Amino acid sequence: MKWTERSAWRKNPLYMLICLGLVILPVSNAVGQVPLYLASVGWLVAACRGRAPVNRRTSVFLGGFALIVFASLLYAAHPEQGMHKVNRFLIFPLAGAVTAAALKGTEPERRVFSIGMSLMAGVCLLGVYDLIRFPLEIRGGTAFEDVGNMTSPQFYLVGLMLLLGLRAYRPERLGRWFWICLPLITTGLLLHQKRGVWLATAATVGLWTLWSRRWKTLAVLGVAGCLALTLPFVQARLHRLQEVIQPTHGGRMILWTQVAPRILPEYPWGMGFNGSTYEDFREVLPDDYHMEVGLRHLHNNFLQIRLELGWHGVVWWTLWMAAVLWIAFRPGAPGEEPLLRGAVAFAVLGLLINGLVEYNFGDSEVQKMYLVLFGLLDVFAMRRSASSSAGD
Repeated sequence: MKWTERSAWRKNPLYMLICLGLVILPVSNAVGQVPLYLASVGWLVAACRGRAPVNRRTSVFLGGFALIVFASLLYAAHPEQGMHKVNRFLIFPLAGAVTAAALKGTEPERRVFSIGMSLMAGVCLLGVYDLIRFPLEIRGGTAFEDVGNMTSPQFYLVGLMLLLGLRAYRPERLGRWFWICLPLITTGLLLHQKRGVWLATAATVGLWTLWSRRWKTLAVLGVAGCLALTLPFVQARLHRLQEVIQPTHGGRMILWTQVAPRILPEYPWGMGFNGSTYEDFREVLPDDYHMEVGLRHLHNNFLQIRLELGWHGVVWWTLWMAAVLWIAFRPGAPGEEPLLRGAVAFAVLGLLINGLVEYNFGDSEVQKMYLVLFGLLDVFAMRRSASSSAGD
């Protein structure tokens, strides 16, 4: 590391803590969240003292959503479940900390790039970890399909979009590392066998290619996708997709077409944060309907937030996500590098697309990724506002 970069770390502790936390987070949430919480608290104290930048729009959305969550516990169907998880909202100031860390100094683009690279490096470490863990667990008797989880492939999705976008922005900074990171990320993505993330990744990569016009990248990933389709376990998982979308399977289709229409009208104000259970879902279904044991959320961000927080909660969340996408894809400030903002924008879009088939906004690790990406997008929004004010 160059001396000037080491000096920047010493002068910007938020930047240091965030980069450190993001390198660790994909492999260990318990360890990685410690520096992220410290950064969040540090920024909150500085903001209250007027010594750190604050994006008022994002603060209003974050604060309003947290207020709705806490208020829902007053009338929750199962308040003990919400109280058990409500501490995760203490990390909400992380978005502001990321923005402040990137804006400090004269080169915010370099810090946005470095924060993105830190998260991508953590995803690559996760890839190495999974390459070691999967064979060991399979050898220990765990079925291949059962080794994976829902969180890690979403890290791979974000890591892949950052890899593509950051390489497009600064190809000289990645160089041959791109060809090391790409196999690690794509292999990890396949190993976890989560079809929703596969489809979300394919959709996001296609949209990113159309937006950036990186046709060579599309060709490389297209070849990789075709090779992936030759793998027996990939073919088997995709073939079983036909079963999952059948209403008799008892999975997501039952939740969306049978459980949601029956349970949502009963709770116009919501069941309370983290308030739904398998028993609640089973109770509204006739006995002749099958449902997988253990399902306790509706596997869709919009539906689950509506169920937990009511109409007012889901409308607030929808406006918030619409504002995020507007910031992500609107014209930038003069002199801004669109490919850098695009790297972050399409990582957010990938998570939201996956949120159509998974309640990923309720996952602690994925929620931290959302907050980091929101904070990076706010860097561009605040720079644009500053440029507009200077022009006036």
